[in-house]
Amino acid sequence: MEIPEKYIKLYKKKYGEKADIEELKKLYEHSLITPGEAVGVIAAQSIGEASTQLTLRTKHAAGLTVINTTSGLPRLVEIFDAKKEISTPVMELYLKPEYAKSKEKASDFASRIIEIKIGDIISSYDISLRKKSVELMLDRDAMKEYGLNIKHIESKFSKTKLSANIDSEKITIVDKSADSVKKLIKLRNKMVDVTISGIPHVSRAILNKNNDGTFWIKTMGSNLEEAMKMEEVDQSKTVSNDIMEVANVLGIEAARNVIVEEVYNTLQNVGLNVDFRHIFLIADAMCVDGTVRGIGRYGLSGETESVFARASFEIPLKHLVEASLYHETDKFSFVANNIMSNQVIPIGTGAIKLVVNENGRGDKEKDTGENKE
Repeated sequence: MEIPEKYIKLYKKKYGEKADIEELKKLYEHSLITPGEAVGVIAAQSIGEASTQLTLRTKHAAGLTVINTTSGLPRLVEIFDAKKEISTPVMELYLKPEYAKSKEKASDFASRIIEIKIGDIISSYDISLRKKSVELMLDRDAMKEYGLNIKHIESKFSKTKLSANIDSEKITIVDKSADSVKKLIKLRNKMVDVTISGIPHVSRAILNKNNDGTFWIKTMGSNLEEAMKMEEVDQSKTVSNDIMEVANVLGIEAARNVIVEEVYNTLQNVGLNVDFRHIFLIADAMCVDGTVRGIGRYGLSGETESVFARASFEIPLKHLVEASLYHETDKFSFVANNIMSNQVIPIGTGAIKLVVNENGRGDKEKDTGENKE
């Protein structure tokens, strides 16, 4: 049996040019899957059994230098359901060498990427239905703390659809079409939500130090697309735990790798070990068509071509009725539908089909009826 060249190179790179290739051959043969092996069932059982050991609660840690992230079973549910909005999006921003080696530069960058909105620099507001206006009173101390001035505010408002009158004391917007306090309150909410500094959705940034003395930043909140545009960021290392965002920004291969890393780390954090191959299989299934799909009723399980396989997952009556209305057929090529119909499942010995000539002769030979013994 030939070992792929890439494995030999990796093996020699790790153990040296004189590494025992026979030992690699044993490891390679041991890693191969027997034809007909029910790898999907094994992967599901391996991860499912481990996930039952996880806590249903989200782990929280107190302190300003720690960012709380969803862990345990809730995190696995987010990953396998391919949720578009996760509960605790986080980015790990790695910096280019000239910034990573300097604590001062890295710290300055961390403070600049935190999102500052208009709502963070106002002390009060006033709504006047008679004037049809909204006034936001500026907090000068807060502006000084964040290193902002009137020009920052003017430049950001110029990029929005809101036409504002800005001076050193307040921001005023008049809406002639406003005929109720409710509309003015909606206008006020739009105003305070305008971002004037930092990366949108990044609420916190914590500076971290590596063993080699370089610095990197972990953020609460994620906006990978905007982070990648920043000059200080090393794009080759920076990553987010938001799988859907990674797929949109970096592509499906990067998203697949994040799924593998997140599942493995989630299990590893509670002391559970699952073979990488099981995680690879599920990640590949979720990303096989170039998009990230969940495993539930709106993903892989709900989109399978087999009517009975869909019905075996959940809501059987709905799937059976719809299949009858649309005249769907089932080719019985899956495990679930063959079990439901009491047929041999297409795995193991059931995956092999043999054609036997009963008379024991070739196709062109005729059975003479003589005793072959």
